[in-house]
Amino acid sequence: MTPDESWKKPYRPRGAVYPKVTEAALHRTVSELLDWVLLPPAVWTTFPAGWGKFSKAMGGRLQASGLKAGMPDMLVFYNGFCIGIELKVPGGNVSRKQFDMFTRLLAAGVKVYVCRHPDEVIEVLQQHSFPLRKARFAA
Repeated sequence: MTPDESWKKPYRPRGAVYPKVTEAALHRTVSELLDWVLLPPAVWTTFPAGWGKFSKAMGGRLQASGLKAGMPDMLVFYNGFCIGIELKVPGGNVSRKQFDMFTRLLAAGVKVYVCRHPDEVIEVLQQHSFPLRKARFAA
């Protein structure tokens, strides 16, 4: 599997076992992590469109204003480069709309990664040399 196709198959470090967590909790944790660890001039953003059902009116307004179905949960930018991060709980799968959008993004030069744990997000950022705060974690 090439790095460009990493979103097609969930990444999991060898032997990793994760406790059950909700996608909303995972998103909140990764948001706090990115705010702390990602250094300027890198920047990230999110639009939690997949966090439940919108009313028909709100869904229509979002679609009319340009929100595209299947966009990754987070976009991280640095030095003219962008990656997408899709957060999934263990056992969660990429939808058909997400698969189609990730394929389109890849064709546009945006790599998308499916991450199931904050450690995986850090590994992706390190792989692409994003500027990160140095930290020591207790063993």
